Amino acid sequence: MSKVKLSFSLFFALFLVGMMSTAAFAKDAYGVKAVPVGDGTVKVDFNGDTSDTASVTVFTINLLDDKDALVETKDITIDGSKKGSYTTPILTTGKIYTVELTRQAEPTKVVSGATIVITDASNKLLDVSIVKPGTSKVNANETGFNVLKKNKSGHKTHGSYQANTNSCASCHQTHTAEGDYLLFKDGTYSTCAACHDGTMGAKGVFGAPTNAGTFGGTHEGNMSIHLADGSVAVSAAPGGNRNLDGDNDKAWTAEFTCASCHEPHGSQGSKLLKGNPLGLGGLTKGTAAGQDPNGKRFLGVKVYDAVPGAKAEDVILVKYTVTATDIGADLKKAKSPYVNANLIAGDVVLQTYSWNPGGNYGAGAYRADYSLLLQEKGYPYKSNTVFKDATNTDITSQLDIKWLDGFVTDKGTKKIADIASADLSLGIAVTITPEHRSLYDNTYPGYVSDSGVQMSNFCTSCHADYLSGTYSKADTGVYSTAHRHQTNTDMLTCSRCHYAHGTDATIMKDANDQGVADLIKAGGKFDPAKYGGDTAAATAAATEYLKDPNPSSALKKYTGMSACYGCHGSGAAFMNDGKSERLLSGQPGTPRN
Repeated sequence: MSKVKLSFSLFFALFLVGMMSTAAFAKDAYGVKAVPVGDGTVKVDFNGDTSDTASVTVFTINLLDDKDALVETKDITIDGSKKGSYTTPILTTGKIYTVELTRQAEPTKVVSGATIVITDASNKLLDVSIVKPGTSKVNANETGFNVLKKNKSGHKTHGSYQANTNSCASCHQTHTAEGDYLLFKDGTYSTCAACHDGTMGAKGVFGAPTNAGTFGGTHEGNMSIHLADGSVAVSAAPGGNRNLDGDNDKAWTAEFTCASCHEPHGSQGSKLLKGNPLGLGGLTKGTAAGQDPNGKRFLGVKVYDAVPGAKAEDVILVKYTVTATDIGADLKKAKSPYVNANLIAGDVVLQTYSWNPGGNYGAGAYRADYSLLLQEKGYPYKSNTVFKDATNTDITSQLDIKWLDGFVTDKGTKKIADIASADLSLGIAVTITPEHRSLYDNTYPGYVSDSGVQMSNFCTSCHADYLSGTYSKADTGVYSTAHRHQTNTDMLTCSRCHYAHGTDATIMKDANDQGVADLIKAGGKFDPAKYGGDTAAATAAATEYLKDPNPSSALKKYTGMSACYGCHGSGAAFMNDGKSERLLSGQPGTPRN
């Protein structure tokens, strides 16, 4: 993608967000959807949000033409279900119209809207030089216009495709695309941002933070963001393959975009996270042709009756008998993959194990690996898991394989005893719930064991050197080595300390998990009462307090090194210092009191 176009796209997305109300930063609460009726008119449906009163709140819809001149204005009272509807007059074919939704009580505050164009289905090019914010090429599906989502009712935009799908039209134009892969915008970032800037009803990523943070930070708040706009290569990732060792240079030198982390056509894990980032599941470990030092394809994997005490191979298969504890109610000891598979005590599984060089305090040890087993039945046929019997015959289709969690049960036509070896392609499937604690807090009722490990595996597909199995006694790394903080446990998953999208002082916290809103509460560190009742002054002081003092805020959730103090600050080394600020009970990312 052209960097000139890239810069414009980034500015344009941010400009749109700046023009909209804060309500547009999150997923569009108003559900605006414009549907052509077929007679030159368009029906616009919307709904009120939680603050509105059914059958009472009045909204105003303004219809503007391509010169932003007012065509029509209508006041509409939402019904008993908090829904409203408006039908336009007959519109001129080929002309661009804009629908603006406001509350009657706040007529200058646009809370949502849609761009509309009526085509004549001939797909001829029209004068759309002022289109907002779609494409410059009109098409029969109106991709890029009239609310960007084109999926049929009940269908998803990304994944779960049905035989009568129209979801492809949300992103692609068959004959009049602007970008590669027939994308309706020039480039992956521009296409994704067209919806996800928060103005088109999709989940916004530039405004109010999600569990992934925000791309909308400010330099004043010492922001840092994952540069997913294509301006840097994947190899720029700290801890990544900067020397381009191995045979995966194309993936490492590719532009880093939204699609580097997310799979728009659906994935096995949550949040459309890719199951095979960088294609590592199709590359064996090494630096020769067809290899990568961080490769996740293992050929001729052997079967063991028990876990060896010393390293045999990087990855092995081990027969394991499920215990009552594995499927019990104690979340600290239970293994979610076995619970999800409805196994009972005494069941035997063939479990993937991988060598952890930092395990056993630096001596190394095997650990159960619940990584996704990849299947690639189409081109290029690289990332494909195959189980074989003693005659080297493929018996994969006859086994009961739990692909998502990396093990085989004895419930298939062929049994574990029939397996002599396997070619394993390991991927990643992260399970994420709305409560982020489910990744790392084994005292939380919604805890999902191994999900934090899988998140670290995902992050370290690019930041490979930072996947560490120990905190002492050993250097770790793939492309470079050093002593590193442990990251390959649920409790110490990357996302406990870092955001995926971006950060700044407005969403950071201190060692007590207190952000700006907590700090300015009555009795808080920056209670407005301390500033003569001036909330703005208190907020400014709290924001300055949370501003990261380092050259880069490094996608951190906690300002400076406060995450370290949050975990370790109750230790003797700190408690013996009477001058240190005492912390609330609990650990970062858990309830504090």
